[in-house]
Formats: sequence, C-alpha cells, structure tokens
Amino acid sequence: MRICIFADVHANFEALKAVLFDAQSEMLDGYICLGDLIGYGATPNKTIDLIRRIQPNLVLRGNHDRTIVDLQYRNPTRWHRHQKLERFSLIWTHNQITPENLMYLQRLPEGPQWLDEIQAVQFVHGSAFQIDDDILTQMDGKRHLKRSLNWVTFFAHTHIAAIHSTNQRLPLIYPEPDFPYPLSTKNRYLINPGSVGQPRDMDSRASYAIFDYESRTVHIKRIVYNIKAAQDKIRLAKLPKWHADRIASGR
Repeated sequence: MRICIFADVHANFEALKAVLFDAQSEMLDGYICLGDLIGYGATPNKTIDLIRRIQPNLVLRGNHDRTIVDLQYRNPTRWHRHQKLERFSLIWTHNQITPENLMYLQRLPEGPQWLDEIQAVQFVHGSAFQIDDDILTQMDGKRHLKRSLNWVTFFAHTHIAAIHSTNQRLPLIYPEPDFPYPLSTKNRYLINPGSVGQPRDMDSRASYAIFDYESRTVHIKRIVYNIKAAQDKIRLAKLPKWHADRIASGR
C-alpha cells in the first residue's frame, strides 16, 4: 500500500492544491491527513472542501480543529493555550466556517488511529498521548519511542519533517527531500511528514510524505507553490501580518 501522508495544512489552499497535484503522479492507494486543517490561513472552507473531495482513508482532528469545535475553547477569555495572533485567527475562522464544514470537523477522530490494511503503524497529531505534544528533540523522540509498541508512528504538530528512530546510530534525521528512506523492521520510528501550509524548518516549500508499506520506505517531498497568492488572501482578510510573512520564510 502506497499512501500520501500530509498534515498542518492550516487553511493554505494554494499549498494543499500544489501538494495534491504532485501526489497524483505517485500511483497512490490512498491519503491520510494528520490534522490541523484550519487556523492561520485565509481559506478554511476551500481547504476543507478540497480535502473532503479526495476522500482520504483517514483524517485526524488536530489541536486547531479541536479548538474550533470544542465548546470550552469558544469563550475567548478561556483561550489561554493560544498565542494572541493565533487566537485572533481562530476566532476569525470560527466566524467564517460553514455549518457543514464545522460538522465535518466535529466528526473527525483524535489519534491514535490505525488502518486495517497496515499493521503496526499508527497515526496521531501531536503524539499517541496528547493532541498538542511537541516531539522536537532527540530526547523527545527517545521518550515517546520507549512508550510505543508500534513499528511506525506518523505524527505532526511541529511543522518540521523528521524521522526519529531506535537506531542508535541515526536516532534523529531531518530528511532530505526526494530521497526514499528505508525503514528497517528491526527499529521503531516516529515520522513527521512536515507541514503543507506553514513549514517551520526554514524551507518555505510545502512538505508531505509518501509511505510505501510494501517496500518499507518513506519519501519526504517538498513542493513549490504560489506563496504570494496565499499571503495576499491572508492580508485581504485582515488576518495578522505575521501569518502571511512566516510562510515565505519557512518559520
């Protein structure tokens, strides 16, 4: 089974469209989205509509998606977990999203989730234990791998493509694009496909992964897209300028 895995789209329709166009050439058996469909960007409804159109095998709820639908977060005085600019974007998104798309987000499951066709591979947003866990450092990866019984865990949330593993020689890799990395059954892995809509690794190109279960490889791809169009929509919506600026710098 050969699957496109993507995450952290954050209402960046231009980036998502470019990723899905590229993925069409990959002879895929399906799609998986690890969450955070909305937040930051200016096209939440078009983004959700496009994801629904491709009929993914699995779509997880991310922490931004949860915020939009969870009653405890709808009162702005209680949104203490979100930075000021992020909170502004979430309030704006809540006011823009259609009832149909809000219902779609409400029905999304939180991780961990599995597919019947793929054994010992789990899918989460932050981690298998918390939706907003940050797995960033080598120590973070080591701690989570100790608690995992799965061969591979695909995770998101940090917006940085990375491969953590129990291989003591290569415990953490920031994968080069367009290179298939072999995955040994002797090791366990935590793999982040990077962010479609807001990469934070100083590379502004959209990031996603191709996971080939039969050949035991993961291939991180970076895709050029129309950043200016995404920025113009953010500015036209009068969302925070920082959200437009950062997608061009990849941070």
